[in-house]
Amino acid sequence: MRSRVIKSLYKKEMLDVLRDKKTVVMMLVVPIILYPLLMLVGMLTMTKISTDIETRTYKVAFSKDVSDELIGYFDEGATDEYSFFVYEDVAPEEAQLLLEQEKIDVYVTLQATDMSAQETEKKAVKERYQIDYLSSVNNSGYGADRVQSVLASYSRDMSKRLLEKAGLDADYILNPVELKLADKAKAEESAGNLMGTIIPFMLIVSLLMGTMYPAIDTTAGERERGTLETMLTLPISNQELIFSKFLTVATIGVASAILNLISMGGVSSYMYHIAVSVGGMNQGINFVRFIPAVIIGVLCILAFAIFVSAITMCVCAFARTYKEANNYITPLMLVILFASFASMLPNLVLNARTALVPVVNICLLIRDILAFKYNFAIIALVLASNTIYGILSVLFLGRIYKSEGILFGESLAGIRIFERRCNMKKGQPVAMGELVIVLAVELLAVIYVGGAASLASVYKGIIITQLLIFSIPVLAAWYTKCDMRQTFKLKAPKPRELVAAVFMVIGAMLLGMVLTAIVGSIFTGSAQNAMADTGEYMKGGFGISVLLVAVLPAICEETLFRGYVMSAFVSRFGKVTAIIGTACIFGLYHMSIVKFFTTALLGAVFCYVVYETRSILPAILMHFINNATACVQMYYPEIIEKYLPVFAGETVTLQDMALILAMGIVMLVTGKMILNMGCRKIEK
Repeated sequence: MRSRVIKSLYKKEMLDVLRDKKTVVMMLVVPIILYPLLMLVGMLTMTKISTDIETRTYKVAFSKDVSDELIGYFDEGATDEYSFFVYEDVAPEEAQLLLEQEKIDVYVTLQATDMSAQETEKKAVKERYQIDYLSSVNNSGYGADRVQSVLASYSRDMSKRLLEKAGLDADYILNPVELKLADKAKAEESAGNLMGTIIPFMLIVSLLMGTMYPAIDTTAGERERGTLETMLTLPISNQELIFSKFLTVATIGVASAILNLISMGGVSSYMYHIAVSVGGMNQGINFVRFIPAVIIGVLCILAFAIFVSAITMCVCAFARTYKEANNYITPLMLVILFASFASMLPNLVLNARTALVPVVNICLLIRDILAFKYNFAIIALVLASNTIYGILSVLFLGRIYKSEGILFGESLAGIRIFERRCNMKKGQPVAMGELVIVLAVELLAVIYVGGAASLASVYKGIIITQLLIFSIPVLAAWYTKCDMRQTFKLKAPKPRELVAAVFMVIGAMLLGMVLTAIVGSIFTGSAQNAMADTGEYMKGGFGISVLLVAVLPAICEETLFRGYVMSAFVSRFGKVTAIIGTACIFGLYHMSIVKFFTTALLGAVFCYVVYETRSILPAILMHFINNATACVQMYYPEIIEKYLPVFAGETVTLQDMALILAMGIVMLVTGKMILNMGCRKIEK
């Protein structure tokens, strides 16, 4: 790429974006004016509400059998904490009506109780009171809490009088242990812990809002204005065009996040000086200690900006209009906003597992460094993972801009599934918009219908889930008049292709074992849960397990993934993107961090074989062999131990892993050589 060209394109994109008033408002007005205003107004509002709750006079009614002593305890202001307006001798029926009309807040009655044997012997009866209130009315709920507090104070005073009357030391008996809390944390540590729960969320939101509008403008906006075609005719490469757009979006996003950080820092400083001036804070804060956290935080913002800029551009690149891009980016915003709440979850910690989860890792890292918790290995892992995710997103964005079908074809809005079937043309490929709808319906059906069936029976749940996985894409392809043979690759394979498939699935399984061992060492708990789930599926005998775990998934899942999903990707993208995209969706379908990597690897090999043979049957055979091997390993471990001792050990040494890895590579290469003996590739 030529730096001079990129510089010119970058300048042009920045000028175009800054001409848009929406971008300027979101980047400047919101962080500098709106956020501080919201924080200050919110603080004043909460203070006003708290003051109103504490100073309000609550209306309390008492039944006629309540003692004058207790009523006087409220009426004479025995407590200085709360203020009450007292109503005496109120009947229960009248009190219920007054509560519903909100003319009183609380109604207190003395409950008639039978004396216990111990109370009869001591000739002492406890006073038992009932507090009636309406939880649906705020003032009534707050009033009940205040009345309960006063009754507890009344009970302690009565206990003290009884003990003193008996000649005992009431203070010692009622309070035999004295407690004193001593906070040894430094002021900046306490402040950092508080800021660590709020600032990550605010930064993620600001960065997302800062990148959203320029991402829409540089992709869908340019397509809507009709200037994209002109740009592509210039003597510039796609990489230069993409990189300049990406730099523009990332620059706006980082600038917006930094402005938000400065703005929030100013508001925090203002609130700190107020707390010091009114005497609410005794310890001073040494802001110099936050300098390392700020430096690392800026690096985090830069790394996350790479990822979020690229991913927003990828989503917007599928839209043809500004409005359509807003619709596409809304689900992405919701996912990122949901993940950004990670910093507010006290039991969620930053470790090797969470450091690999996008958005969550940045939030937890900022929270930790603001609390002065520095684990440089984890910090490096977070920065590296976000950089890698960003690079992968940029590469995917490059694939999009190389696809004329995406840039100049129909957008995701062109979903035929909502049209009348009589208006559809026969033999059209699966559209990406239809794929999104089918996957969404599949997810909901598996969660609700399959989950409900699993509660009744594990086997019933498996059968219904697999039937849903099979039937939904088949019905969608039939309704949209897709070519069923082409969509689901219904072609008879050659014997050579089946032999190659066997070699390749064995190789993929061996590589998967090595990958599982590596990932399992990092995600220990998840690996144990995955094994426990597998055991639950295999309690009904070997034959039933093979049917439910191997046969059904091999047919149903391959119909969805190597059939419907892969057809949609192949119709829009090239070979590599189709294989990787289908494999990743296949891995995500299993909803397990440990299983994702192994299933994605297997899915990629399945996709490659289907792409080369134009037949789904080899993939069904491969899927069956993989799952049936798990059944054999579960039911007949002695066979594995006898003939394949390397795979039977509880722990795998580095030497064993190297041997398994070498065997896997040899099997994959052998299968590929057999497969490439005269087979033709799928035409896009």
